[in-house]
Amino acid sequence: MSGEAAAPPPRPAVGRTGAGGGRDTEWLSAFLMCAFALVLSLPGDSLAGPAFSFFHRLGLNETVWAFAFGATGSLRVAALYINGRSPRTPYARMLGAFLGFLGWGEVGVLVQQGTAAAFGVAAPDAAIYGLLAAMELRSLYRASYDARYVAH
Repeated sequence: MSGEAAAPPPRPAVGRTGAGGGRDTEWLSAFLMCAFALVLSLPGDSLAGPAFSFFHRLGLNETVWAFAFGATGSLRVAALYINGRSPRTPYARMLGAFLGFLGWGEVGVLVQQGTAAAFGVAAPDAAIYGLLAAMELRSLYRASYDARYVAH
């Protein structure tokens, strides 16, 4: 070899490349975040139930939660829509997936704590939010994989 840097492996075909090969989970989470924000922004106290009591212990009201989830979800929708037209989109997708992991994970923990404190049982919702958080780790991996192909 003449001292040239090794080229990255060839980029896989665009589109679905097998089971779960698309960005469906990223789109799903982005829309779920927007929907979660929308529900929280409706009139009334959506976090009034005992299962959500630990949300209030952080000192954050519904407006803050709605803004955080709405901003993250909107960022992700924009990044996914623009995807491939800008070299920065994999990094925006990585940020969105990381924030999604933190957000869904925190919601799962808080719902579990509130339900356990109020009723002394496990919250089925916590399992769903936990799976959403795990899904975000997969999305983070996919976005970081795509970032390898961005021209520096």
